[in-house]
Amino acid sequence: MGVVMFREIAVGFMLSFVCFVQLSCCNVNKYKSSNEIYVSYLNKKFNKSKGNIANHNFIFLAKYVLTKNHNDYTKVCYKGEDNYDECHDPLTPINSASGFVVKVDNDKGKIYALTAAHWCEEITKDELYDSTELLFDKMPLIGYYATFMGNEYRINSYIMDYTSDLCLVTFNSRYYKYAKKVRIGKSDPDIGDSVYTISAPMWSHDPELRQHYVGKSSGCDDFECAFTIPATYGSSGSAVINEKGEIISVISRAAVGFNNYAIGAKPQQIEEFLEKAYETLRR
Repeated sequence: MGVVMFREIAVGFMLSFVCFVQLSCCNVNKYKSSNEIYVSYLNKKFNKSKGNIANHNFIFLAKYVLTKNHNDYTKVCYKGEDNYDECHDPLTPINSASGFVVKVDNDKGKIYALTAAHWCEEITKDELYDSTELLFDKMPLIGYYATFMGNEYRINSYIMDYTSDLCLVTFNSRYYKYAKKVRIGKSDPDIGDSVYTISAPMWSHDPELRQHYVGKSSGCDDFECAFTIPATYGSSGSAVINEKGEIISVISRAAVGFNNYAIGAKPQQIEEFLEKAYETLRR
């Protein structure tokens, strides 16, 4: 009698466990399916947009203080004490920037995107306290993240050039195929040429929106190009695009108190920087 009851209980437990596993799998598959549907929805939405600007290629960049556990301030990771790979949860935002995809590696699902080098620089303790009201005994670890096609990814690596204020960031995404091919302009923009940017100034990012800013080229000198186009905090790293859809600059600086004047690298500087960066990453 006891043996029979034990078998019945054991069988019941196993059936319950199997059902639980099946339901869990279904929930995971449902989540994956819903995310695929959302990305497909974004793709269709961006494909309907007018003009030659690749809306798919915009990325929103953000830095966060890292923790080992979601929203747990007691698990903050500190520089020199914790393993960066173990500190995988963003805790509180520090600053943001804009970027633009310039290349994808189809074999590895890797994405390469341009932004400003001053955003890629390591943040100092003074800058940290200017960005957040939280106080830390030591310098916390800072994580770099990119949002692409409605999904946030941790940046794997980055290469900077301080002279041109250019940075190439890389991250992996299963949605790499949605990024469009873009070219770097072969010549400097002329004075009066129409130019465009997609930016997310002042943390104003929404995955379903693409903020287009329109302006004019002010021309270029031997070192950089200038534009009369809206730009402010968070606009750093925005690709400046001509009417052909080519990247002709990356916003590096903007006028304080008059947010309609910006400066960035020349097309040749971008081309030379990317060639060197790709070569470094291949080694």
